[in-house]
Amino acid sequence: MNTALRRSWLLAALVLASAFVTSLALGTGAVGVRALAGAMDVLSLYELCFAVCAMAISSARVDLPACASAGDSARVVVDISGRAFGSGLWRRRGVIALQWEEHRVPYDRLSGVASFKRAGGYRVQLEASLLRRGQYRLRGVCVRLSDAFGLLSVERHLSAEGVMVVYPKVLPAGQWMREIERQMRACERARDGARTAPTGGLVPFRTGERRSLIHWPTSLRMGTLYARELAFDRPRPWLVVPLAEQNDVFVTEQVLSVAFSLVVHWQRQGQSVECLAPASTDGRATWRRCRTFDEVGRALASVNASATVAAVPRAELRGEWGATIWVTARACDAIARTVDSRAVTVSAVDVWAIVDAGRKGAREAAHFRSS
Repeated sequence: MNTALRRSWLLAALVLASAFVTSLALGTGAVGVRALAGAMDVLSLYELCFAVCAMAISSARVDLPACASAGDSARVVVDISGRAFGSGLWRRRGVIALQWEEHRVPYDRLSGVASFKRAGGYRVQLEASLLRRGQYRLRGVCVRLSDAFGLLSVERHLSAEGVMVVYPKVLPAGQWMREIERQMRACERARDGARTAPTGGLVPFRTGERRSLIHWPTSLRMGTLYARELAFDRPRPWLVVPLAEQNDVFVTEQVLSVAFSLVVHWQRQGQSVECLAPASTDGRATWRRCRTFDEVGRALASVNASATVAAVPRAELRGEWGATIWVTARACDAIARTVDSRAVTVSAVDVWAIVDAGRKGAREAAHFRSS
């Protein structure tokens, strides 16, 4: 914690000039000189009180959101404690800046929303706009106060701790998502048809299954469709593998966004899905298997877009996956991944182009309706 008083020489000069004019006014007794001396004394006293109160700020506490998504906005709450706020200087002349480790800032812009006086200080609400994917660690808070005349400015650097995790951007589900899901179901049916056999039991018919499995006598008797149970009817998870492109940060962000969107939408639908995310352990490039929403989000948030990505270990691909989806940068990158009948490849660049086209069409339709 340290303090910086800008233009401190001006305060010293003001105090000395005020003392000189006051002594001159006491010696001469002129009304004009006495009025000037009184005004300078008041100004000097105000600046001294401002400097002392500003430097009396003692601590800061920051409440960061536990998680957020890239491109969105997040609310940050900062509690400032100290005697500086008894004079009510904060509302118009106080500025807060958050300081992060390695000078990595998780947002494009930080603006004040509201401030509330509380016992012993102030509570300030800030809004961080256009968040960037990543994991960020807070190391301090810089509080700047300036006086009403712009003569003095005091900076207090206070220690604060906190971690902010920004997940990749979640794209809206649309036709592109339904087409990928259709291909995944087809992969499951192709594998089930080759490796499964009826067990003699009956289960409710699920959309997408072969109609030849329907048991019509039971379906007519129960009034709903029933199908013959298969040996592999137990659900098997889908595996999403993002293949980030080295030295292309923009495309890497698109790949991670599409992969995270697939996991989020399918988990919301109750589908068992996992993600194999690139990671770094002790400076060595590896892969990490993630199952839950938070595990996937944190793993993809920590991906270094400029680091070298290790080859996908074959042992991780030999599990009992229902199907595997490779999220690549472009369609041409997916040619080598199509040799597996259980694999589906997705071009992140093409998905983003479809989503952007849909947003543009929605804006044009809204403009047409308003006109």
